[in-house]
Amino acid sequence: MNDYLSNNVKKEVDKIKIPEVKLDQAIENAIKRGKKKKRSLGKKVIYFSSAAVLLFGLLIGSAFVSPAMAKVISNIPYLGSVFQSEPISGLIFDELKEKGYKISGTGTTYSPHKIFHVTLEGSDDYYNEVKDEVKQTVREILKSKGYDAYTVEVTKVRKDYVLNNEEMNEKNIIETAVTKELKQKNYKFDRVQTDPTEKTIFINIVGSKKYYNSVQDDVEKMALEVADGNAYTSYKINVTRVTVEIRKSDKGAQITSTIAEGLMSKKEFKVTGVGYKSKPLSFIISTSILSSDPKAQALGTEIESMIVEFLKSEEILTILDKEPYEIIVKSKDKKKINP
Repeated sequence: MNDYLSNNVKKEVDKIKIPEVKLDQAIENAIKRGKKKKRSLGKKVIYFSSAAVLLFGLLIGSAFVSPAMAKVISNIPYLGSVFQSEPISGLIFDELKEKGYKISGTGTTYSPHKIFHVTLEGSDDYYNEVKDEVKQTVREILKSKGYDAYTVEVTKVRKDYVLNNEEMNEKNIIETAVTKELKQKNYKFDRVQTDPTEKTIFINIVGSKKYYNSVQDDVEKMALEVADGNAYTSYKINVTRVTVEIRKSDKGAQITSTIAEGLMSKKEFKVTGVGYKSKPLSFIISTSILSSDPKAQALGTEIESMIVEFLKSEEILTILDKEPYEIIVKSKDKKKINP
């Protein structure tokens, strides 16, 4: 946050009238949440200033933002504010923990639907008692951030199931037979796993996306034939591709997570996917709007402008280190809709 913006934030915050007791409590809570929190940027670490922690702590702690505070926030570029705050998954985890809920984990999925997931520990009675409260709390936090694209799902941790002897034997036979067949046919894979309780065989293919697409159907068919040949019918086959691990030095990886959270969390942007290529550095944004829609070009331009504004911030310029980049915003029908 630059000096000009920091000074304006301080001036506007000073104007906001909040009862003294509530402010003291809000500051204490904000400091507890903000203390020692950081966002990793490879080897670079950015710590929040006390003012920033207080600012975002107050925003998250209340569903109502006063006109004066709203004016302050309007001066902070949207993706910049996402970058300065803690990722939404960690933020909600900490808030629920602070409220005393038995949280096992939080996270988001984007396909086929945008869902924020919360997993609870404890007995069935405890889960049934608090699940609605937890769901409402998460909805309020998402609303306070302006994130309206998610539905919220609260589930209970599934206890580890120990396979009986018959199930273990079935698992071993299928995995051995499928692995042998994959090797004989020279498929590139790293492992085969079988879940006899779910009647599913999992196979991870190693290689490019093109290779994966070329063998996926054949591998699935082969695995089904092996299972049927051993009298294990009704199995489903889940063929996936091993993804390449992102290196910490990868500039795109350090930046894309903020762009993804900011754009995919709001319905108005219609963003369905965010990715990047390293060489040349390209940020690729997929949307659900058709190129024939009269509003498509305006949306593409707006998304590009937001990303450019974010990439020009001081912290991101340090990461980019003058490397040129391209922004591509695509329509649902795969056409470029930004200038």
